[in-house]
Amino acid sequence: MARLEGKVAIITGASQGIGACTAELFVQEGARVVIADIDTVNGEALAEKLGEAAVFFRLDVTDRENWVACIDFTKKTFGKLNILINNAGISYRKDVAETTVDEWDKTIAVNQTGVFYGIQLGIEAMRENGEKCSITNASSIEGLVAESPFFAYCASKGAVVLMTKAAALYCGEQRLPIRVNCICPGYILTPMAYDDARQNNQTIEEYSEEFIKKHPIGYLGQPEDIGWGYVYLSSDEANFISGAALPIDGCYTAQ
Repeated sequence: MARLEGKVAIITGASQGIGACTAELFVQEGARVVIADIDTVNGEALAEKLGEAAVFFRLDVTDRENWVACIDFTKKTFGKLNILINNAGISYRKDVAETTVDEWDKTIAVNQTGVFYGIQLGIEAMRENGEKCSITNASSIEGLVAESPFFAYCASKGAVVLMTKAAALYCGEQRLPIRVNCICPGYILTPMAYDDARQNNQTIEEYSEEFIKKHPIGYLGQPEDIGWGYVYLSSDEANFISGAALPIDGCYTAQ
């Protein structure tokens, strides 16, 4: 299939997990992709695997000038920017009493400020080509409902939902052909899940058993479940969707 034929995408946090899966699906669907991540080893390996349709760029999403360089690199390499997936994120398993100032600052810097830089600079770059463009941000079910052990994460992901809506309204009001949406994943079996299990002194089997119970569908998600959501929202099939927060969560937030 070629649902993204002719489109150029930047995907942040694309060296592993959901981001890597999304990069593979985008190339499969005809897009050219910049794999943007601080993980050079895995990012370069993925770009090599995907061939000439993908390149790696080392991006620290908390660094605005690094963002400027990434977008310039994308335009020089592929000629334009049509799609931005703000997928990079971090999480600490800490409640409001346990969260340190450093953990708070790091979470907000990556999950919220990094998304702000991407949206703002992405819109600026997308204005130039006059084509239909799309920005999709990674929020979370914890941007829609709260869980006490993830205080800073909830704060950052809740902010992403309203940042998404405000940016979508702006693009609409300015009559820019740029749609802005976000995806709110449930619990997905990714390296972040393994790290969360480690932080809680659990095996991944114990972790999965705990969180499967919270998803009425009866199992945890896989990276491709979110990747296909990114494909859909980035494609022309979603032309009338902007300002949406799409839960892909196995019925978690329906409860």
